[in-house]
Amino acid sequence: MKMAQRMRRPAGWNDEQIAGIHAADTDIVLIRRPVPVECAEIVARGRVGEVRFHTTARGAKNKIDRGLDHLELKAPRGPRARLADDILGLICGMLAGFDWPRVEVRFDLADVPACPKFHSDNVLVRLVTTYVGPGTEYIETWRPDVVHRAAPGSLVFLKGHRHATHRDAILHRSPAIAHGSRRLSVAIDRADWLTAAGEDRG
Repeated sequence: MKMAQRMRRPAGWNDEQIAGIHAADTDIVLIRRPVPVECAEIVARGRVGEVRFHTTARGAKNKIDRGLDHLELKAPRGPRARLADDILGLICGMLAGFDWPRVEVRFDLADVPACPKFHSDNVLVRLVTTYVGPGTEYIETWRPDVVHRAAPGSLVFLKGHRHATHRDAILHRSPAIAHGSRRLSVAIDRADWLTAAGEDRG
């Protein structure tokens, strides 16, 4: 990985704040930031579906482009390029910030909620951000009746069951999506090495 790529970070990224996810009393870190690119127009014309891939920083740009093409998020060029650039920054930030060899990336363009029940994932740490539509919802288990919703654009870091200090104190879910609306979100976590080993090394 080139040094410039290793140091790359997207708008709003804060290494010190994100490192707080490892604290024993923390299951979520939320970094508020404005939506980095206005892409509602291309999402409205895109194809509902999901894309998953494993990548290192070196192969990320091409895989991002292929994933966006698969969802038919193709034009206009300006918003598409800025969206791809922000996702690349997120990938590089996760790889470098958590010192992971590769990540699993998921693009989800949805018109219904993907995971409507509150839950915790079987991962180390997952980053979720929403570019279009409502953000991730979460509850604190000691106050289950109070539902919080991250603003679109925010970076939501969620500790999972595989993390040594996970307490199951925060549960999250996909938000409801209004009829006729869409949501574009991206999730990134550590790729399982045994699964990833059989894939191409891009």
